[in-house]
Amino acid sequence: QGVANDLQAAAEDASHPQRCDTDELLYQAASDLVPKLRGRYPQFDLDGWQNIWVMKPAGKSRGRGIQLSARLETILDVGVGRGAEARWIAQKYIENPLIIKAKKFDIRQWVIVTRWNPLSVWFYQDCYIRFPVADYDPSKLKNRFSHLTNNCVAKHHEDFEELQDETMWHSDDFQEYLSTLDIVRDGKRIEDPWLEIVQPAIKRTVYHSLECAQDAILPRVNSFELFGFDFMVDETLNVWLIEINSSPDLSYSTSTTRTLVKAMLEDMMRVIIDVEKFGLRSDRPRRKWNTCRLETGRFQLLEPARRRREEKFPKLKKDAAQLAVQGAAVKLRKPKRGERPPHGTSAADDPRYSAVALLAEAEAAGDGAEDETEPRKAEDDEDDSEGGSSDDS
Repeated sequence: QGVANDLQAAAEDASHPQRCDTDELLYQAASDLVPKLRGRYPQFDLDGWQNIWVMKPAGKSRGRGIQLSARLETILDVGVGRGAEARWIAQKYIENPLIIKAKKFDIRQWVIVTRWNPLSVWFYQDCYIRFPVADYDPSKLKNRFSHLTNNCVAKHHEDFEELQDETMWHSDDFQEYLSTLDIVRDGKRIEDPWLEIVQPAIKRTVYHSLECAQDAILPRVNSFELFGFDFMVDETLNVWLIEINSSPDLSYSTSTTRTLVKAMLEDMMRVIIDVEKFGLRSDRPRRKWNTCRLETGRFQLLEPARRRREEKFPKLKKDAAQLAVQGAAVKLRKPKRGERPPHGTSAADDPRYSAVALLAEAEAAGDGAEDETEPRKAEDDEDDSEGGSSDDS
């Protein structure tokens, strides 16, 4: 797993000749350089010996038109030459995927976005694993049945009907498999790699990727969207985002999706209607999202405390950077006798000139104003009492 390990294995192999002095110097230099590259280059471990790239036509879906190549001239021919009439995405191929029963796989993760500002992301805690029909073989890049997990591609394989249910796992099956790998991190065995490593990484990536697009999407109060995130896991359990799909497939393609899709759609209605009140009110309710108990099935709100905070204190708009204070300059006058603080102009113990005292006075005045608006606040938080709150307990 890496250049250093391979070089070391080659050196220890008796079938290889003894390195000369020049080769030894090169080996030592490479051994010193590889750890430095791994620390500076986040995708270092994705590179194998072939430097494979996957090319995807931007205007197509369901695996149509995807090509793999390790030759620069082929990539340029597709993206710039004969394929120049369409837009293409060139993406680094993961050459060290985690292999299960001789097959690579990816993860389809459902996510609902009900608001963009504040960002409201609902994460479905169950997902499914997709396997290709054929075994993984990086030396045969034209074998779509080996490299693509799309059901629309796999169904054209001659043995698909026989292997159909074997092309998908429930995340519970994947969780059970990972627990048998005896993974050790920092000298400690990981009892549940799915809950301790993989799923937390998926949640972070989901939220941060949507956060990147948050300001570029025009928010609409009475709309939501279901996304299908595709992830891969490499042999060191690093999680990689492959793509994000709008309008993800919800067909009953296998026995796994037949069960999962039904359950997810029921839970989605709980989020959309019962919690977010779509169709029942013109705006989204305000709650103590980080403490209240909600009946949302397997959907979980990501960063609930942040949503609550941003509902109280919305983000500044882009135009806020252009705000300016306008007015006429005030000419300062010299303080008269009796106006000067007793211990100089910066005396902190004089409440008339103490910044701490002035801020405390302003805060007290603000609390009084907030008490006057408490009925309106109670109206905004009316849904808090529906599910109860852990604060009350």
